[in-house]
Amino acid sequence: MATTAETATTAETPTTAETSTTLNTTTASTTLNTTTASTTLNTTTASTTLNTTTASTTLNTTTASTTLNTTTASTTLNTTTASTTLNTTTASTTLNTTTASTTLNTTTASTTLNTTTASTTTSVTTTTTTLSTPTTGASTSTTTPAPSCQNEGQISNGVCLCPDDYIGKFCELQNFCPLDVVDKFTFPKTVVGQFGYSKELCEKGLISAGLPQASALCLNGSFAFGPPRVLNCSLTLDTIYGDLSQAPLENRQYLASNTQILTSRPEQLTSQNISSAANIVSNLLSSGQITEDIKLAAVTTASQLLNSSVDNFSTQTENATSSLTRTLQNFSLSLNGTEPQLVQPNLVVQVATINLTETPEVHFTAFQGLTDTFAGDRIRVNQSSSASQDARPLDVQMSIKLTGRSSQRNSSAPIDVGFVLYNNDQFFRSKVFDDPLDSKRRVISGNLGKENLDVSIQFTVGDRNSSSVYVQDFACVFWDYELNDWSTKGCVKIKNPSGESNPSSPMTCNCNHTTNFAVLMSFSPNYEYSPALSVISITGCSLSLVGLIITLLFQILTRNSRGSSPTLLMSSICTSMTIFYLLFIFGINNPNEQSSERMEPSSDNTIPPSSFHQDRDRGSCTAVTVLLQYFLLAAFTWGTLYAAHIFFLLKNTISGPPKNFMLFSIATGWGLPAVIVGLSLGITYRPETPLNYRQEEFCWLAALDHNRKFDVRKPMLWGFLLPLALMIFFNIVVLFYFSCVTCRTNTALNRCVQVLITAVLQVCSYHFIHTDPALH
Repeated sequence: MATTAETATTAETPTTAETSTTLNTTTASTTLNTTTASTTLNTTTASTTLNTTTASTTLNTTTASTTLNTTTASTTLNTTTASTTLNTTTASTTLNTTTASTTLNTTTASTTLNTTTASTTTSVTTTTTTLSTPTTGASTSTTTPAPSCQNEGQISNGVCLCPDDYIGKFCELQNFCPLDVVDKFTFPKTVVGQFGYSKELCEKGLISAGLPQASALCLNGSFAFGPPRVLNCSLTLDTIYGDLSQAPLENRQYLASNTQILTSRPEQLTSQNISSAANIVSNLLSSGQITEDIKLAAVTTASQLLNSSVDNFSTQTENATSSLTRTLQNFSLSLNGTEPQLVQPNLVVQVATINLTETPEVHFTAFQGLTDTFAGDRIRVNQSSSASQDARPLDVQMSIKLTGRSSQRNSSAPIDVGFVLYNNDQFFRSKVFDDPLDSKRRVISGNLGKENLDVSIQFTVGDRNSSSVYVQDFACVFWDYELNDWSTKGCVKIKNPSGESNPSSPMTCNCNHTTNFAVLMSFSPNYEYSPALSVISITGCSLSLVGLIITLLFQILTRNSRGSSPTLLMSSICTSMTIFYLLFIFGINNPNEQSSERMEPSSDNTIPPSSFHQDRDRGSCTAVTVLLQYFLLAAFTWGTLYAAHIFFLLKNTISGPPKNFMLFSIATGWGLPAVIVGLSLGITYRPETPLNYRQEEFCWLAALDHNRKFDVRKPMLWGFLLPLALMIFFNIVVLFYFSCVTCRTNTALNRCVQVLITAVLQVCSYHFIHTDPALH
């Protein structure tokens, strides 16, 4: 291949036949033959030959006659029987081989050849060598090193997911304002674009006691706080709402910042506070008197309201939050090109433009981060035929496309599109969808600047499966302001683009109108079923069964020597425990385990009744749970009756237990457990929701809620533990009574008890004296 060069100095150049240069090889020799016009690189091995008959090398140099002296190794050809090393200083070599018997493994696409110059050698500026062998059967493997994430970033899909206070490909760039003191106010470390609140609080005795005295915005670029906004600690949200309607522009800015600070502790807000704050934000954003500072303060306030307690969102707040969401839709269209985006941790407001001369669609994408909040570097808007391509996990995405006449490119001017993304559905409280899991649902709004346009909206929510739960089914819905609830009208589910059944893929919906959209998901836990009983457990239970049966037979055979009452009590205890052990051995494991394979969500777009999915009751597990609860309670009940029998014998030495004690024991011993079990079933069990009564992993009473925390509403507490505690307490009382009576009647035992009590008191006194410094 010809080599292009400009000659500045002439040096002696070895010809092809005369000179060969060997470059650090073990089983192969490499000859670099350089002529004035072209350079040929031929590599040959003893057993495996890498022939490059058509390969050519172009050396771009500043002189035509150049001698290359190689010093350091930087290029390695790895083959099965030969290795050739080209050692140079400043050149890049790309080696592409497809030979049948040689495998070339490289980690990068380019290799640097470093060259030096002699006294008559001209310096080489850039050398690019391409080695191509057009044969078949070769294998080439490329290894890309995983990125090294900094500042506690985590790798996902080959990219770094950064915390909010760092950005960049490797989370190497600062994105926060450090702790600082501004105008005597101390502001903590704060993410860029967000407000920091002072550590100085309003004094006690004031209406706003305990709230920050000031706020300051963390500015981008300088990573410093802006001028503080100081709170009037005597103001309330109700007062601000009353003063806002007649306030001039400068006062509206003051009231907006005060509202923002008053809602900076959202967990302390009441329903009345939420309603007042929502009305204030609606008033600020819908007014013609608005500045950029007012916009930012109002959006920040709305974002903070989304962190309020779920219990404080009620019918009292419905009208205010409904008005606020409508206002945010309209406000999203009013943002201009210089400030097209407002991002706060729980709320994003964005405006985009559909340019009909290019493509009649626009895509809004939010990507997941390490935190469950929003950040500006994770929001993308683009107008193209495809959405933004990014390796980061998808959080939510909306694509708005004009269809029919609306998409004609020769008719209309650019159309504004407003997006509002909510971190949760606190402003959209549903009556048809129950959420016992307290799960979050993104709500996204898409709005057009013109009416009567044919539009197709597609929105996607990223995978929400986790190690503990997975999505069983979902519904594509929008917020119907007439129903004041979710509706599926005009929305359908879309199958995976690949057409394959993959429950872990993102959930995609298509709607034919614009408003607030969401995906209502029903989750099913990843149950960890208990393993079968081990040999040790079965052996222990079997030995207990043998002992119980022997005791039962002994009681029956020797009943004439004791009387009917003790025999009945002991026999009932043994019978209850025997049946319980048999049920435990043969029925404690759930025989109807749910399949470990996740099913694809149904194609019907129907709102699930709850975020927690339960299969309808089937199999014998519930029946086994009922019997286990009954006979274990019966065993403890009969044990308590036996203790009562002993109590009566001690108290009434002559007359003994009451006359009807046997009938009372039969009624109580078998009847009381039946009443408790009946109440447990009647209150908690329904065929559609069997897990309110029992567990799925094994056949026993339910004790934990959906978040795996102990739940006092489950029957394990009041249907078993509480009755059991009362019975054990009664037995302890009888034990102490028995001990006292025995000690009073036996003087020897009484003296032993007195000596024991005296010794204990002496030890305690000695320890107290020698450990209390005041007594030394």
